[in-house]
Amino acid sequence: MNVERASDPLLSFVVPVLDEEGCVDEFVRRARAAAEKAGVRYEILFVDDGSTDSTPDRIHALHASDPQVKTIRLTRSFGHQAALVAGLLHARGDAVVTMDGDLQHPPECVPDLVEAWRAGADVVNTGRQAPAGARKTNKDRTSGLFYRVLSWMTAVPVVTTSADFRLLDRKAVDAFNSLDEHFVFVRGLIPWMGFRDAFVEYALEERFAGESKYGIRKQLRLGLDAIFSFSVIPLRLISMLGLATTLFGVAFGIFWLVSYFLGRVEGSGGTSIVILILIFGGVQLLSLGIVSEYVGRTYEEVKRRPRYLIASTSGIDDQSDRRAS
Repeated sequence: MNVERASDPLLSFVVPVLDEEGCVDEFVRRARAAAEKAGVRYEILFVDDGSTDSTPDRIHALHASDPQVKTIRLTRSFGHQAALVAGLLHARGDAVVTMDGDLQHPPECVPDLVEAWRAGADVVNTGRQAPAGARKTNKDRTSGLFYRVLSWMTAVPVVTTSADFRLLDRKAVDAFNSLDEHFVFVRGLIPWMGFRDAFVEYALEERFAGESKYGIRKQLRLGLDAIFSFSVIPLRLISMLGLATTLFGVAFGIFWLVSYFLGRVEGSGGTSIVILILIFGGVQLLSLGIVSEYVGRTYEEVKRRPRYLIASTSGIDDQSDRRAS
């Protein structure tokens, strides 16, 4: 496939960080080397998602020595997905690589991503390659199951092992920036757009320094955003569940009446009534909870609050036409 690419392209690294003071220096060193190997100009755009350690100071020092190291500092932690949105909105590159700043996504893979982009792919996804002999963790199993369920519910082919390490062509970035959703699930929106894609595997590395900031609570919130932002199947399941419980209730009632008149049960059936009340009450509360998730997200969208607020920037040009939403 012959696709015309810029002869001297600019590659933007969009890197959300949260308390990564021990990683940013090494990341810049390795990202710079990767860009040079790929034969592209570069900019490294850190999006500081409300760090409370010395990460902002480290990035400021890196910017002072290399103007291509830039930063957007958010007023507080708005979340990884919001930080990605901010970075993509301000990246200037002909191609943009999004990746984590803890160096589990190795910058040394970037030349392979650029090669696939030059070959014609508008989106280059990545997949974690498990080390030889490594056993899957419970997190790997639950993550894989979740993405298979999500792909079934949404008909969007989410890459189960990519996380948010990928390369996007400028037109894919512009298309993404035109989407005006409050609840953003980048891993779903990218395949939803439908651009030509390619796939590159990489070996997941150990975190260079510090500890993961992505706990169970954040993972659960991301999962709920993914499901309720991309599918109405949960609402349809309510109808199916309601029909199933109604049929069950009718069948159980007939069974109990027949048993009573045949003398197989005694009394008024208080236990059976309690059981039925618990079943139907549980179904109603579950249904109400699902509907509430959709109503709550509609409420947030209608308010039109920005997805993030910027406290300060370094090295970012042309601020007048950049939005904070």
